[in-house]
Amino acid sequence: MNMSIREPKQPTVFVVDDDRQMRESLTALLSALGFPVCTFPSGAEFRAAYDRDTPGCLLLDIRMPEEDGLKTYERMIHDGQRLPVIFITAHADVTTAVAAMKTGAIEFLEKPFDRQSLLELVRKAIELDAQWRRRDNEFTSLDDRINRLNSRERETLSLILAGESNKIIASHLFLSQRAVEMRRASIMRKLGVESLAELLDLALTHRILSEIRTAELHPQLR
Repeated sequence: MNMSIREPKQPTVFVVDDDRQMRESLTALLSALGFPVCTFPSGAEFRAAYDRDTPGCLLLDIRMPEEDGLKTYERMIHDGQRLPVIFITAHADVTTAVAAMKTGAIEFLEKPFDRQSLLELVRKAIELDAQWRRRDNEFTSLDDRINRLNSRERETLSLILAGESNKIIASHLFLSQRAVEMRRASIMRKLGVESLAELLDLALTHRILSEIRTAELHPQLR
């Protein structure tokens, strides 16, 4: 039975499979293991209903009519809907498995699958989703602070992060060293840091998290 998506108290396992019996079987199994379950007969219906703020993971059948599982996940990635996925299929083959992994799958299971293996993979996927969300929250907080800077201050910050001295920065930006010092002070004030070490740590963390986020949202670019 399908459930409407609500704000869950626990992470939800979303099951997308055109086989009604498989949906019912997985719902019974996962519910017995203590997971809230939400099922859909097609990828299109799932994508239309899914709220990206809902934590959990996705059990996604690869071979479905109209929109197969790979296409569903590719479209999710394109739309910025990131969710750990476990692809399931009754027709395992190397080519399909490789394609699934390239889209960001954490696992590829052939029906029928072992109950314990499925349980471990679901737990792993839900923990991965929690890690993603914690990192996203950290990135959002840092990004909000970085966005307080204007374009000139961001350019200066990039040079500071590159390890350039005030003299080199001044030459590059056609400023006096005093103007660079004042701009650096303004940057530190806006970002709420009190030392160069704090400034470098914040800027470097923001850059790293931005790169990780891009790689995770666009796994096909790896």
